[in-house]
Amino acid sequence: MMGSNSAGGGGGGAMIPDELVEHYLGRSGFHCPDLRLTRLVAVATQKFISDIASDSLQHCKARVAAPIKDNKSKQPKDRRLVLTMDDLSKALQEHGVNLKHPEYFADSPSAGMAPAAREE
Repeated sequence: MMGSNSAGGGGGGAMIPDELVEHYLGRSGFHCPDLRLTRLVAVATQKFISDIASDSLQHCKARVAAPIKDNKSKQPKDRRLVLTMDDLSKALQEHGVNLKHPEYFADSPSAGMAPAAREE
């Protein structure tokens, strides 16, 4: 059952290798000898990840495009997009996945503050 699908061939297959899909299906207790089903799971997984990435990008663009109310000079001149955990969390939440990240992430407003200062 160990075969690899064509990543670059024009078959339209998933970019996720069969071995990886079989590994995680096996870890979850699902064993199926039909390679077609494994590839179906790979394509569905790829679509899910693609949708999450696309939605995260849209949240990121919306956040960057939102005007800053305090001062117009604070608008960034560099138009590079930086995806944050908040962008990813919002996209995942739209798809029914609740993601909670620890407070020590760098994109958190309280990052680097002492625990006593966060509660104020």
